[in-house]
Amino acid sequence: MIRGRVGYVLKLGVGILILLIVATRVDLAAALDQLAAADLRYAAVAAALFLATHGVNAVKLGLLLPERSAASLFGYTLATQAYALLLPGQIAGEAVKAYRLSRLPGTAGMRIVCAVVVDKLTAIAAILLLTVAGLVAEHQRFGDGMLWLAGMMLAGLLAVTALFGWAPTQRWLGGIGERDGHGFAIRFWLGRRMGQFLEAWRSQAGQPQTVLFSLAYGLLSQGLAVAGSLLFAQALGIQLGLAAWCVVIGALSVLLLAPVTIGGIGLREASLVGLLMPFGVAPDRALALALALFAFQILMAAVGLAVDLLALKDA
Repeated sequence: MIRGRVGYVLKLGVGILILLIVATRVDLAAALDQLAAADLRYAAVAAALFLATHGVNAVKLGLLLPERSAASLFGYTLATQAYALLLPGQIAGEAVKAYRLSRLPGTAGMRIVCAVVVDKLTAIAAILLLTVAGLVAEHQRFGDGMLWLAGMMLAGLLAVTALFGWAPTQRWLGGIGERDGHGFAIRFWLGRRMGQFLEAWRSQAGQPQTVLFSLAYGLLSQGLAVAGSLLFAQALGIQLGLAAWCVVIGALSVLLLAPVTIGGIGLREASLVGLLMPFGVAPDRALALALALFAFQILMAAVGLAVDLLALKDA
């Protein structure tokens, strides 16, 4: 418990330190002025698009959990935004969502965990696919390096997914629960859970159409996020093409998966300033965009927390 608190404080400190470094190198006052002068019409449509991504994500998860109502999954999707802001990395929010859903009465826990894992894997695959498409379109600007990196990440994701479906891997993982001479109870407990997870994984693998639809919804969700970011940027006077935003938002989404800071604080701002530099975007405008995205994340986290406290007790 103490070690976890120390780690949390350290990650919060790292985020604040990165943010302070960015603030010393970028005109923060100019960034705030840019934010204050933003075109609210573009910002309002962008916010609606970002909100729509959560609705799409709820429908996407519903493909894998058809027994749960769309309203319930939308509530948990919103609640995840609060945990993603309060915990390190986006994956932490997904872990809390899996835990909360698996605790519901009459729910097969590891089946829920498997569904959330598959849901996240298809979401990451969608992010990488759009990023690769943007890199191909912007090849002259980015060259081969980033394209190879994104392609290798996508290939690695597919390889890991296939590895879980490979019979020898499943036999090895399923054998974790067999008691050895020492009879470690935790090993037995882990093995039972792994066996349940693999059973759920095989069930999902037997429904390729559902997985493909999940990937399609993931592409739609990421496309809405890219469009929302483009409009937020236009509200601040940043003019970039759709392909460029596929690269920028795709790279940012991958970076924010890393549990380096709490809620992506500092990492988001430094990444956007760096990612927009090749396009000639002034650092203060890039920082203003990062602050706008962070402000919307805080708003969604507040809504998610309210939904969690008031509406999800019996969902």
